[in-house]
Amino acid sequence: MDNFEEKYFLTRGKAILFGLIILIVIIVFIVFKIKQLNSGNKYKEFEEELVAAAENYAEIKGINLEEGEQIKVTKKVLIKNKLIYNELKNKCDAYVIISSEDEFDNEEYNIFYRAYIKCGDKYYTPNYDFY
Repeated sequence: MDNFEEKYFLTRGKAILFGLIILIVIIVFIVFKIKQLNSGNKYKEFEEELVAAAENYAEIKGINLEEGEQIKVTKKVLIKNKLIYNELKNKCDAYVIISSEDEFDNEEYNIFYRAYIKCGDKYYTPNYDFY
């Protein structure tokens, strides 16, 4: 008499094993994607912290920009003044551009703060090398 498992290629045990393998692959893929999203968020948080630190620095130092003027505040200056605490401060190059720009709507000059970071090959802000 033939054994039932020898007659059929896909048995219940093989189907369960195949299902478990598929489930593990899906879980690994989801975990990998979540880590990628979280790593992108930490760079955005660092940029936001740099902007807040530059705003505080400008207020502490009493920086007043003329119309159309801009200055560059480096990460080193912000660390020296103890204004940033993010874990990425030692891993990334960073600076903030503080500029007085004309707004087209009301033709007044307003102050804008833009953070630029570069963390090796992992992340960089667009136009980082421009300034």
